[in-house]
Amino acid sequence: MTGFDVRRKRPWWLGWLPAAVLVLAIAAVVIATLVFRTNGLGDPAPAPTVGEVTELNWSSFTEDGLAYIERSRDVRIDLDADHADAAALGLPAEGTVSIGPSNNDDTDNSYYLILNGGGDGHGGAKFTTSEVDVTTADGQITNVAAVAGQAEPFRIVLNALDKQLEEFGWTAPDRTALFEMVEQATNKGEPYEFSYGPGDRLGMSVTATAQCETSGYCLLRYDVAPVVR
Repeated sequence: MTGFDVRRKRPWWLGWLPAAVLVLAIAAVVIATLVFRTNGLGDPAPAPTVGEVTELNWSSFTEDGLAYIERSRDVRIDLDADHADAAALGLPAEGTVSIGPSNNDDTDNSYYLILNGGGDGHGGAKFTTSEVDVTTADGQITNVAAVAGQAEPFRIVLNALDKQLEEFGWTAPDRTALFEMVEQATNKGEPYEFSYGPGDRLGMSVTATAQCETSGYCLLRYDVAPVVR
């Protein structure tokens, strides 16, 4: 027998080692799953209770309601005159309640704002936003502002607003005058802004304002107000 034919005898228990490791790994997964289930982790978020939302499932701005908004990332407001009462929603009679801003670099942290324009089949609108400001006066909601999560190039913002002309009932701005204003501001190295609206096709007044830096990037803000009927 040559030296190359010599085989070392391994201890018998080494043959069981891979199987034992596998068994331990499976046991760890089972235990972790049981712990998560016991603590409610991994289950769907429970439905909101009255107090976290109103009886009609609109957002409440009480302490519990704001905590629920932060968990769900949903803000739902009925701007119909019969439902815009500040006290009923946990809002001050006068002032502004701000939600956010969220991290602009994290789209998963955006808020989803749903606004109802009132009766007569007007329907509503949905905005993806990093911040929501709800302003009240004389005990009623007077304005809801939604700020976009991040700035976009001028042309992209302009095209996005053009696509919403029919939805919100806006009149298209004078493009020649708009481009002249942008060119003058750019040449001077000054920021500029322009607006679309207001339009009330959805039963609420919607205005969009683009605030633009000298770099040509613009941040959109939507201002929505109830319509007095």
